[in-house]
Amino acid sequence: MTDNGEDRRRIRIVLLITLLFISFVMMGFSQRRITLNFKSIAYAVVFPFHYAGVKSIEGVKDFFTSIKNNRHLREELKETKRTLEKYERIIYEYEEIKRENERLRKLIGIQSRFDYETIIAEIIAKSPQNFYKTIIINRGRNSGIEKYMPVIAYQNNRQCLVGKIIDVQKYSARVQPIIDQLSYTGAMLKRSRYSGLLVGQSPISNYCLLQYIDKRASISYGDEVVTSGMGGVYPKGILIGRVVSVSKKRYGIFQEALVAPEVDFGKLEEVYVITKKVTVSE
Repeated sequence: MTDNGEDRRRIRIVLLITLLFISFVMMGFSQRRITLNFKSIAYAVVFPFHYAGVKSIEGVKDFFTSIKNNRHLREELKETKRTLEKYERIIYEYEEIKRENERLRKLIGIQSRFDYETIIAEIIAKSPQNFYKTIIINRGRNSGIEKYMPVIAYQNNRQCLVGKIIDVQKYSARVQPIIDQLSYTGAMLKRSRYSGLLVGQSPISNYCLLQYIDKRASISYGDEVVTSGMGGVYPKGILIGRVVSVSKKRYGIFQEALVAPEVDFGKLEEVYVITKKVTVSE
């Protein structure tokens, strides 16, 4: 009994000491200090979640902002491309106008060298399928073009014969080239002055045939053939082409010469229509 009583007494003493210790500890802190500590603890606990939430919201906001900015950038890029294409078109048109002006100045400069009054015309259609037998120019009655007017070109630094006008519309005209099978041109050999009749050949040939040349005429390879002025269509002395071969028959009083035209119909772009003869050129 005595031992049990003493044990209980010891327990009570320990409890008392513990309570006193707790009381002294509690008394060592102010009420405000405890409250602040609790707030700090609460903030420390909540802060990670709050930080994560804020960052998540900011991330979502940045995401939508970036989408908006990307759309804006895409629109700016499209607008820039449109502007660039516009300027490229302007530059291209400017270069085309510049080239056209240079071409016209060149054509006008060439025109001033002719002994004839001419109208510059651009070829707007030609058919290589029938060896350029069809040539359409962009000048017609409104420009003073008339049927049977001679047509010349300027190639290899020489003026050379193309053909004649055979059909006229208000704003266009058709040219019959000298290589056409139905074309007949008064021509002569420039060196020997012997004349003949130049005719176009078959639809598959780009050559002409100079017929009815006096058999006494001396003809050599490369001899120039020019217009004779006979027939009243072409002025005298316009270069037609050069002799590439001669056919002299044993019997008969005439010989023939195959002539290659000076003008290259494949790269013909502009021509000059002779409207009035000023002087006579040999």
